Amino acid sequence: MQIRHPYISLRKGASKTFGGSQMISASRTMREVGCGVIAALDLLLYLDRVHLGGRCEMFASALEDASIDEKEYDELARSLSRRFFPIIPKLGINGLMLAAGLNAFFRRYRFPFRASWGIGSRRLNDKIEDMLSRDIPVIMSIGPNFPLFWQKNELKFYSARPDGEMHHACSVKSHYVTVIGMDESRFHISSWGREYYIDKQEYFSYVRHHSGSLVSNIVNIHSV
Repeated sequence: MQIRHPYISLRKGASKTFGGSQMISASRTMREVGCGVIAALDLLLYLDRVHLGGRCEMFASALEDASIDEKEYDELARSLSRRFFPIIPKLGINGLMLAAGLNAFFRRYRFPFRASWGIGSRRLNDKIEDMLSRDIPVIMSIGPNFPLFWQKNELKFYSARPDGEMHHACSVKSHYVTVIGMDESRFHISSWGREYYIDKQEYFSYVRHHSGSLVSNIVNIHSV
């Protein structure tokens, strides 16, 4: 199961990304803890481009081309943060704040969607599949170690080699990603403007043993 249209990409010269990235921002706070804002911006751009035909005036110039200029993307991200997604320095934005910001944006720009934070762990996989089947990318959190915040347990991200084999690319916690596809064993994600994969069993094990569904979950988007 995959989203049905090309995902958001940024351009700088001849190079392009796979999704947005906070690492290109002129704001130090955005670079450090802005992953939730980036996930929200990518989702909103995709919804506007694919579901609404590019009618949102805030994104009009950004969506003129197939990919978005890095500087213009950063300006959009910082504007969204000021207006809808306030970042707590050193901490970022939690799931409830993220859903509230999306709903405020939906009301302001008349997007026919509503957002809520979190779903029962037994239904999580089915809900992600349902959203992808409706061509809606899914914001997913790999939360902090909870309640033992000082622990250093992390979740592995994988990259695909040209022959299809997976290799360990990095490990994370306290981070938002965007799920753009899935199969029986993996989630296909965008993070930091790159393409990665998450092993499903490893994700649910991380949530169960090291984090918890309160902080490791998804933003549920439904139509209204």
